[in-house]
Amino acid sequence: MTVRAPLHYLFCLLVLTLASCSREPGYSQSSPDATIATAKQMVRDGKAGLLVKLIRSDDDNMARCLNRLGHTLANMQTLAGELNRAFPGDVRKLRDEAQSQSSKSGLAGISRAFTGGRANRREGAQNDAMNSTLTRLFASPFEALEEEAANLTALQLDNQTYSLLYKGGPIVPGVPLLLKLDPKDNRWYFVLPTDLPILSGFFFKTPEAWRVYTGLVATLDNIVKDLTQEVRDGKVKSLNDTARVAGEKAFTSLPFAIIALDRLTAAERKSRGLNATTPSPIPSSSPGLPPPK
Repeated sequence: MTVRAPLHYLFCLLVLTLASCSREPGYSQSSPDATIATAKQMVRDGKAGLLVKLIRSDDDNMARCLNRLGHTLANMQTLAGELNRAFPGDVRKLRDEAQSQSSKSGLAGISRAFTGGRANRREGAQNDAMNSTLTRLFASPFEALEEEAANLTALQLDNQTYSLLYKGGPIVPGVPLLLKLDPKDNRWYFVLPTDLPILSGFFFKTPEAWRVYTGLVATLDNIVKDLTQEVRDGKVKSLNDTARVAGEKAFTSLPFAIIALDRLTAAERKSRGLNATTPSPIPSSSPGLPPPK
């Protein structure tokens, strides 16, 4: 099973959107600018897991999924710390490369840094690019993006809505990223663009859909935690070995989560009268989605 989505772009977008503040003392959500201004401090304080508290939740099902995502972000930050302790020289080199690319061309530079440059379409080159992406993601998930926080601003649309901009323009053309004021607590929250028409046939907000999304996040979270333990135990021999070990773990668990997502998409599209893709069959020996650890 091959996943062709540009995961590095999605992750960059996610962290830029989430790079904000928490509800703890010292972090402000009093205005859109205050929320953006505290982005670097949130990551520097080692509290990446609290970033999801800044996203507006539509219901309890979405809240549970975001809560699990928060655990995953926190565990990714822990993994990055373990890799830095185990391979400090290699991690420093990766961060220097990311900062160099970022200073040259902003988000495009970050993307090239995470993917290891522009690769051709040969399978070997694609595999190398993916390994480079995973290694950089694990070793420095927030460091490069932290450098771009100063280029984020908010443009007022109305009294309760602002648009998040990068260097005065949209972060992703045609995809508005909004901050909205919640009158219940007078705090500003990021709003994920889940209602875009382009996503209507692929992203769903039913209780069953949120359970599947939460299961996928839980699977990724377990992979990150297992990888962290292997780094601590000295089973990962080098920084470049990180992607290989992660791939081995993903091979045994991630396909089942993706199959569940595939089946959900097919069922939801069929119920809406859309062309439904044929879901991949689940092997009879499938253990199903692994529970959170």
